[in-house]
Amino acid sequence: MEDDTTQVDPEDVTLIEAMLGYDILLNGERVGAIEGVPGKIEHIDVKLHLQDKGIGRAAFNEFIALSQAHGVSEVTTNNVMHPAMEHILESEGFEERSEEMGWTKEI
Repeated sequence: MEDDTTQVDPEDVTLIEAMLGYDILLNGERVGAIEGVPGKIEHIDVKLHLQDKGIGRAAFNEFIALSQAHGVSEVTTNNVMHPAMEHILESEGFEERSEEMGWTKEI
């Protein structure tokens, strides 16, 4: 994967089922993972050299669409997320959960 990419096209990011959730693919190459099940994210990780290129946001949006396809009406995270991920969550309409750690969004 080229390191000189500045931003990715969200259409190039896909998810496929994996052992603990979903692998994040960029043009078919694994670049990260989401641990969780539809509607519930435990952890998201993107390879360090590819962070800040829109992959995390695109993967989150793919996960939301996948959750909707499974009939889920809410997506939650169960823990505190990295500050960069918190920015994505806020800008995508997620809100901090009031009674528990994490974030939530009705979909």
